[in-house]
Amino acid sequence: MPGLIIESLSKNFVAKSLELIPGGVIIVTGTNGKTTSTKMLTHVLRGQKKVLTNSTGSNFVRGIIAAILLHSTWLGKLDYDIAVFELDEAYAAKFVDIYQPRGMIVLNVMRDQMDRFGEIDYTARLIQKAVAKTTEFVVLNRDDPRVQNMSKDAPKNIYYFRVSQALRSLFRNDDELHKEGDNIVGVGANKADVELIDIQKNGQIKVAVNGQDVQFGLSAKGTFNAQNAMAVLAAGLALDYSVDIITTRLSEVKAAFGRGESIKIDNKYLILQLVKNPSGFRHALISGAQNNQTVTMLAINDNYADGRDVSWLWDVNFKETGGVNGLVATTGSRATDMALRLKYDDIITDIVKEDLLVCLKASLSRTPAGGCLVIYTTYTAMLEIRKLLSSMTKVDKI
Repeated sequence: MPGLIIESLSKNFVAKSLELIPGGVIIVTGTNGKTTSTKMLTHVLRGQKKVLTNSTGSNFVRGIIAAILLHSTWLGKLDYDIAVFELDEAYAAKFVDIYQPRGMIVLNVMRDQMDRFGEIDYTARLIQKAVAKTTEFVVLNRDDPRVQNMSKDAPKNIYYFRVSQALRSLFRNDDELHKEGDNIVGVGANKADVELIDIQKNGQIKVAVNGQDVQFGLSAKGTFNAQNAMAVLAAGLALDYSVDIITTRLSEVKAAFGRGESIKIDNKYLILQLVKNPSGFRHALISGAQNNQTVTMLAINDNYADGRDVSWLWDVNFKETGGVNGLVATTGSRATDMALRLKYDDIITDIVKEDLLVCLKASLSRTPAGGCLVIYTTYTAMLEIRKLLSSMTKVDKI
């Protein structure tokens, strides 16, 4: 609300405020991974600098205004060295009309909320506009052809990240998402500053940084988080941080709220995993398959922030990934739609309750002592579930 009011009253507020920050602004955008990557980069930089960020995930321009208002002095001073902002793909294009960022990370371009964005190439053009107005450096995903193509409008300093050929079938771009088998064309000899070579189940990852192999652990588990770390590692290099400092700081970062977040309730464990498009859901299921959960709950809402069109659920292969295990419950405004979708993949739903609290209590009651409940959830359902959980146990504040 504060951001909405100031946005209406003062068109120059953002530019004038951010000009006070000597290190400029780094934007993080893309379809999947923005909140976690922003948290990772912020933590890396906070080892040496005071960093302003929109940590709540409010990623429209008014969310940045709200962050500025929250952290300004009464005289309007921002006592920060640098800013790292997560921006929605469409609002990144709006932001650069107000203020030109120093650097930008573009993670990926996938089909997402098509009722808002329309076709994927339109989304890519929006991000490309932001890339063209970035002044110093950009970090681009070498494995995503739409992102790689943005290099033609980028500033001189371009840093690339990618995954090895051995991992390409896991990290598919949007065009590859529905291809059968593992025969995915790799990046070949294309240059990349950072390459993800291997992901181990214990959270250790192996990375090639400018040809030199480095191994370190990630507290933020999950395949997508490993790829996010590659983008942040490349951004750290662009900002002249050493590989040792970047990897040490990256290893300390826990998953962002609702992005593989682990919550303990008495002697049970609950894992919250945000899902909002086919690619993100696929990676969530791949990571979820490693949890050996006794109960799986899928909470699907269709509010504006979730995307009103839930037909994207039919593009997710639930059978292939093995991330739906044990007793299965569906909830949220689209509980029955989710149960129907699972039936087509031969997965039987045991509990169907639209009311989030009723389904959450039923799922927890069926989770045995020492057991794990995994919840795949859309955005507004995730916020409501965290609120419900906060009355049952300790939940980190956003």
